[in-house]
This record gives sequence, structure tokens and C-alpha cells, in this order.
Amino acid sequence: MLSQDVAALGGEGFLVHYERAMGRSLRPGVLARVAARLHAGSLDRELIAGADPSRSAALAARASKLTSRRTRALIADGLERSLQDAQGARRRFSAVSAKSPVLACAKEVGELAELLRGREPLYAPGIALISELLSDGSGPAYRGRPQTLARRLDEARTAMRG
Repeated sequence: MLSQDVAALGGEGFLVHYERAMGRSLRPGVLARVAARLHAGSLDRELIAGADPSRSAALAARASKLTSRRTRALIADGLERSLQDAQGARRRFSAVSAKSPVLACAKEVGELAELLRGREPLYAPGIALISELLSDGSGPAYRGRPQTLARRLDEARTAMRG
């Protein structure tokens, strides 16, 4: 039966049809995407801890969101913005101080932003770790020792590449 369908559609037609059908069927549903948005922080922590995204629809939706081109670009923008804030003039209400660990890790931050903007497929746990670093105002990207941030950035790079 399948061989008749392939013959009827032609080799390329079948592949295109199959990829479209699989893309629709594997996409998380609306409720899962809403749950992923509402619980992004806790889902990110689960992914960072090593949870399998296929364990739940919400985890799968969050992993899908994190690995999307748009989210990757937004997180890369956040990395670059934190570096620019640390290098620029001190503003009164900036979370980044003049002694920011981000300055000491400028090379690593730039490389990660470049990796996020690239075409290479990346794993969600590493992207979640970078997102957490950017959003935690009391975390190693904003407070503490540069060595701690460097270690976390290295963990994120390793996790993104699998």
C-alpha cells in the first residue's frame, strides 16, 4: 500500500507530504503551549536538571519554544545587551554593575550569542540555562565571581551541543 502511495506521489512529493504531516502531528497542542508559557521558569529548571522533554506535553512545548529560531535570537540579544550594559556608562537602575562578571567573560558571552544565532541544532537544556542566567538578577551573571559565571557558561555550551 505504501509503495503504491509513493509511486502515485513520486519520491519527492511523498517526502514533502510526509514532512508536512509529521510537522503538524508533532507540534505541541495549544494547551501545552499555554502551560509552557505560564510555567516557563519551572519547566526550564526541569530541563536544566535533565528532564526528558517527551515526559510531558508542557516540557515538549517549552523545549520546542526554547530551540526555535526566534527564541534563540532573543536570548542572543539578551546576552549581547548584558555585555553592552556592562561595558557602557553606568545607569542608575541597571542590574549590571561596573564590576560585572559578564565583563570578565565577554569572549564566552559573545561566542554563545554567535552559537545561538547560528544554524546548528541546539539542545533545550543549554538554552534554558542561558535564559535562567539572564533572568536571575541575583545570579552569577550579575553578582558573584567571574569564575562561577564562566563555569555556568561552559555548562550551557556543553548542554546546548549535547
